[in-house]
Amino acid sequence: APDRTLAGERYEAIRRKLMRFFEWRDCLHPDEHADETINRVIRKIDQGEPLENPSTYVYGVARMLLLEIYKERERERIALQEVAQPPPPPHEVDESRARCLQRCLESLSGENRDLVVQYYQVEGQTKIENRKRLAERLSLPLNALRIRVLRLREKLEGCVKDCVEQN
Repeated sequence: APDRTLAGERYEAIRRKLMRFFEWRDCLHPDEHADETINRVIRKIDQGEPLENPSTYVYGVARMLLLEIYKERERERIALQEVAQPPPPPHEVDESRARCLQRCLESLSGENRDLVVQYYQVEGQTKIENRKRLAERLSLPLNALRIRVLRLREKLEGCVKDCVEQN
């Protein structure tokens, strides 16, 4: 409006209507959203955007802002759900994995099960000696033993992973 007083009254009327628009749609900060809508419209006007029907344009911008608000709310809801679900206690995960490992070990042939258990049975320097004796007993080069056990281990890891996901 050409008159400053009239322009201020129209501005406040639009702002109040926008605040109600956002209030009716359960927005937490309707006053801030109304201000943001008006700011976006003003930026468009400053960029030279022609407005044939200003009130329709303002409500169109408000609807687009509302969509942004709803999308942000949904992202926050999903993030809170992920945070709100605590991971199971470590001992439950360990027990579940142990049960699954036992089940998967039992699914192997007796020879392969014994091989894996003996290969990973000891630690430290005795581990190296144990693996050398195991390779000699099976008449395999040490590297072939490693490859065979690696393949069995990969098979076991896949089995355990599938088992844990099913439980």
